[in-house]
Amino acid sequence: MDAWHNGEVTVTVDEGLVEAVQKLGVESLSSVVDTSLGHEVERRTRAFALQRKLAEWDTSFGPIPDEAAAAVVVDRPTARPRCRRPALFGR
Repeated sequence: MDAWHNGEVTVTVDEGLVEAVQKLGVESLSSVVDTSLGHEVERRTRAFALQRKLAEWDTSFGPIPDEAAAAVVVDRPTARPRCRRPALFGR
């Protein structure tokens, strides 16, 4: 551990979030914070790795052509993009 971290840290959490966790009957706010922080670190790690890979591909293959970028469709804000393509195997 480094100088700023000795095993415990103090964080400020929005009061509304604390109340919501309490209403759910969770006994340990620390476990919720720890789990949430773990998920956020994983998410950011994946996003960083994806950014590196995309930059690597741009260097190797050039940027995505406008036509290909225009073929990407997002059905709703939370959906993953998918490419428009002809139906395969009768689907």
